[in-house]
Formats: sequence, C-alpha cells, structure tokens
Amino acid sequence: MQEEIIDFFRNPALFFYMTLMMTVCVVSGSQQVGDVVETEFHAYRLHQYEISGNMYGSRNHRVSYEAVSLGARALRRTMVTSWREVLTHDVDDMWALSTGAVLIFIPDNLDELNDIDRKAFLDLETKLLNVRTDLAVYVAPYNDDAASILNDVNSRAEKAPSALQHLIQSLSGNTISITSSDQIPELTDSYKPVNVVGRLSSGDRASLTIAFVAHYDTASAVPGVSPGADSNGSGVVALLELLAVLSKFYDSPSTRPPYNLLFIWTAGGKLNYQGTRHWIDEFQKGIEGSEFLDSGVNRKDDRIDLAICIESIGRKTGGLYMHAGKTPSENSAAAQLLRRLNNIAPNKKIELVTKKISLTTASAWEHEKFNIKRMPAVTLSTLPSPTDPARNSILDLPSTLDEEELIDNIRLIAEAVLGYILGLPETGPSSDSRIKSEVSMLSKDAVDKQRVHHFIRQFASRPRPVGDQKATESVTSNLASAAAGYGQVFKSGVTITDSKAFGVTQNRLVAERVKPAVFELVIAAGVFGYLTVFYYLTTHSQNTIEGTVSAIRKSIF
Repeated sequence: MQEEIIDFFRNPALFFYMTLMMTVCVVSGSQQVGDVVETEFHAYRLHQYEISGNMYGSRNHRVSYEAVSLGARALRRTMVTSWREVLTHDVDDMWALSTGAVLIFIPDNLDELNDIDRKAFLDLETKLLNVRTDLAVYVAPYNDDAASILNDVNSRAEKAPSALQHLIQSLSGNTISITSSDQIPELTDSYKPVNVVGRLSSGDRASLTIAFVAHYDTASAVPGVSPGADSNGSGVVALLELLAVLSKFYDSPSTRPPYNLLFIWTAGGKLNYQGTRHWIDEFQKGIEGSEFLDSGVNRKDDRIDLAICIESIGRKTGGLYMHAGKTPSENSAAAQLLRRLNNIAPNKKIELVTKKISLTTASAWEHEKFNIKRMPAVTLSTLPSPTDPARNSILDLPSTLDEEELIDNIRLIAEAVLGYILGLPETGPSSDSRIKSEVSMLSKDAVDKQRVHHFIRQFASRPRPVGDQKATESVTSNLASAAAGYGQVFKSGVTITDSKAFGVTQNRLVAERVKPAVFELVIAAGVFGYLTVFYYLTTHSQNTIEGTVSAIRKSIF
C-alpha cells in the first residue's frame, strides 16, 4: 500500500494534469473577475498629412493600452477624456503625460450645441489643428457606452489618492483596455486621387476659356467626421449647378457663346491644392485630351482668360468677396467680372480683397496656384479671410448651409459670367433702368432649387478627406456621372508632390473591462511558486510519505 501511494504521487501524468488545470483556472479566472464588458465603437483619427517635409497631426493609428483619466502620469496608456476637459488643460502637457494614445469624446449631435459651446468647440479645434505628436489620437461620439467608460476611468482614479492604495488597486481592481481593430488599410503607394473636368465647347478653337474651379475634399482637425458642407461642398454644388444652367446656352449653335467653359473639381485642396497644381502643370505642357469620355477635344488650343475658383459661398456672412493676388487692371476679365457682380446685385456687399502671394508657404486660396504660373485667377467666397476657422471645422455641417444664399450666389455668378462671355453691356442687357438684368438673362427658375438640394445631399453631406480612398473614389465617380449629363467629362489621376496624405482616418476601437496587466504578473508568480512547491514535494515524496506512514503506524499500534 505504501509503495502504491508513493508511485501515484511520482507519476508524471499527475504532475502534468495538475499543472494544466491550475494554469487554465488561473488564466480563465483572471479574465472573468468582475463584470466583463466589451464595447466596440467607431472612432475618428486626428488628421495626419505632410507638406514640404513638415508633418502635421497624429503619426500613429494603433491602440492597445489600458485606459487612464486625463492628467494621469502613466506610461503606455490610453488617456480617455471629454472635449470639455481638454479645454481646461494644456494640450502640450497632455501629449507629454501620455506615451500611448488619447481618446476624446465629443458631442454625438453637434447641431445641438449652443453658441457658447460652439465657440468653445472651435477653440478645441484650434488646439487640435496645431498638434504634432507621435501618439494615436482619436475622437468618438459621446453616448451611453462612452459615459460608462469615462465613469469607470474617472472613478478608478478617484479611489486611489495614495501610492499604496494605487498599488493595491492595480493588483485587485478592474481596468478598461482599449484596442484598435486596424481593419482599415493604409494608403498604397499607387493611390492617386483624381480631378474631374467638365467642358462646354464653343466649337471654335480660337475661343478663349473661362475655368470654374473648386476642390472637393474636406479637412478639419478630424477629417473623418467633417462633412465640409460649406468648405467646400458649396463650391462643388455651385460648379455642378453652373454647368447645368450654362449648358443650355451651348445646346444650339445660335445661342452658343464664343467662349469655352471648363468646370474643374480638383483633388487635394487641403494638401496645398495638389489637384489644381497638377492640372495647371498638365495644361501648360499641352497634354492632349485623350482621357475625355467624348474624345476629340484638344486642350492645346485652350487659352485661359480667367479661372474663377469658388469656395464657401453657402453662408450668409454679409457679402461676397473676390480674393486676388493684386488689384486687377481695369480692362481685365477679373475687373469686368467684379463690376458686373456689383451691377447685378447693388444691394449686396461685393468687395475685392487682395493678398500678396507667398512662394515659401502653402497657398491660402486656390487661385494662387494659377497666379504663381502667371495665369489670371480669382477666388469667390463669402469668407473675408483664408484664416477663418469655418474653413477647417467639424462644425461645417449641412445644417449650417443657407440654401437660399447659395442659390442667390450661384445665380449671381452665372449672370455675371453670361454677361461677360456674351459681350453684353456691364450695366445689363438694356439701358432702361426699369429692366432688371436677372430677369432678362436667366429665367426665374434657371437655378433649380430641387436640383441644388439634391446636389447638397449627395456632395456636401458626407466626409470626403483625401486620405479616405473609398470616399474619394465614390465622390469622384458620382461627380463624373452627374456632370456627364450636361457636358463632356474626363478624369485625370493626380500625382501628389511635396505633400503626402495618410490613410486610416477612422477605426474601430474595442473597450473591454479586464484585470490590469500587473494582476496577471502576480497570478503568474503565484502559479510559478505553487508549481515549484508541488514539483519539490513530488520529487521528494518517498521520504515524506514514509515518515507520514510511520507516524500513523506508531499512533495506531
């Protein structure tokens, strides 16, 4: 009997079985302690781009860290906070405290912000726009799950006022682990956003050309959540509607103006207008229009009389501004256009704003790319300054667009351009003051409200960052399809130089309540100690059992 007991404890199978069961129980138990909650949600990354060798925004997109509260001095953690808390802290200090990631919860419905909150939110955006960090920085809409995560993180920080209590809590308390799914691929080296170009031809190769230009991409501190309704959704919509309105004059040779019209939707506007630069380079090289869907058009014959860039014309800001590099000469196309705009809308404030072009910094307005190449161009906008925060704001929402203002501005531009290309007097088609030019030039419903509303829903209501390849391909495909109903259309891939766009504008994050990593280390140490003792007992079991059996015999007999 004694030998059988000794052989039983010496059996290697028993040692293996006990080791396996102990490991499984401890690991399973450590994961299941407390209430295990797993929540998956969409988060949007802080912008990342490069211009002239300067990197901006967040350089990382991967997250796999324990969540801590704002101000916690912890290595390799995800700092979780609300947007209001960020406003009360030094942003630079916040990046220095965290060496892992930052997650900021913003309002789920930005339309509901009052004027005070909107101003505060714009202040937050200003801070985020200037961030340059190696951390992965995300924002996510605030909801019930976000509230639960914030409450857990903040309560955990409040329960450990001293270092000892913090140590005890680290060993025994639950924590939130936040991990990114990383299912969205980064941009490939072969990725090229495209320019979409529509054309109305006069039929005469000697004709001059008026170009309407608008960049279609959006940008903000968090581009994946910014629809850019006004900047530059309104410009995209304006070009489509201008194409639809002016195409009617090109249907018949008897009404066809002696000017070619180009409608250019450019890529990479927020990357120093890369699409515009690319188009100008190709234009000046005299590249054949081989990519026209309805080919046979030679762009070598085009001579740009004026490029009219349109950006942010969908808000009522008190006027319309013509931005130019310098005051245009009296007989130039730009000067004539300005006079016609004022004559058509005498009650509307229309002003010329000049700004000297810098060759060493990024262009402030799209027309500057034309001016640098000595091509006449202006920008029409309701914004008086290129530094207006509305140009790069998450709050640039469809609800902020004034459709009536947008329609009025589209009609005003169409009137002025028509008068110019048809050679009509600047005061209008008639010298009789009782005849209004807007009645004589275009019908009352020439600018279709329903069509404009449809274009807004299609092109000014969704984020279109250049770093989102799927969104970019979708919007350019829809633009080409819409424009093809009114004129010739082609698309051209844009080679981005001196700048770089980065992908992963959004991601899926998983928040899970688990035991902290240090708890696993303590358990592992305990398992190791247990197995060490067990191994010692099994290898020295003969002497131990013999002693025990002898003691039992003596006590019995």
